[in-house]
Amino acid sequence: MPAKPTSACRATTTNDGDRPVPARSPDSQTGSVSVLVAVLCLAMLLMAGLVVDGGRQLIAYRRAANDAEQAARAGAAALNPAALRGGSYTLDPAAATAAAGRYLSAAAAGQNGLQITGSRVTVTGNTVTVQLTLRRTTTFLAVLGVTGLTATGRGRARLVHGVVREDP
Repeated sequence: MPAKPTSACRATTTNDGDRPVPARSPDSQTGSVSVLVAVLCLAMLLMAGLVVDGGRQLIAYRRAANDAEQAARAGAAALNPAALRGGSYTLDPAAATAAAGRYLSAAAAGQNGLQITGSRVTVTGNTVTVQLTLRRTTTFLAVLGVTGLTATGRGRARLVHGVVREDP
């Protein structure tokens, strides 16, 4: 005759038929795995957000540096025509600033999720320096209150002439 079930055992048996299955007490941790899964899912979502928004921020830094360098090169190509006729190679500061600005305007149209929030073009002698600030809106970090991140880039180009080496 089978033993009388106690509070630690259930009356049913396992599939092999000879061992009783322990009963769950009312104060057991039923559902604790669900809480753990929810916390881990939230942590994984936060990590995915950091990866996505962090990766986009790295792209923004590279884009700011590239656009600043290209704008400086565009500005360094603006020769002073009057000086060129006289045989000297110098920049026209107004034309160099305008050329760099045109490049940045064209680059702003191609920005995907980026917005140019500031730029400064400086012409000193035969050198053009461009500083650029971009702002990117965040996707996942916006949940934490971080709605945007900024990236800055700096580019410098110098007018030189010569085929094999720079002529004096």
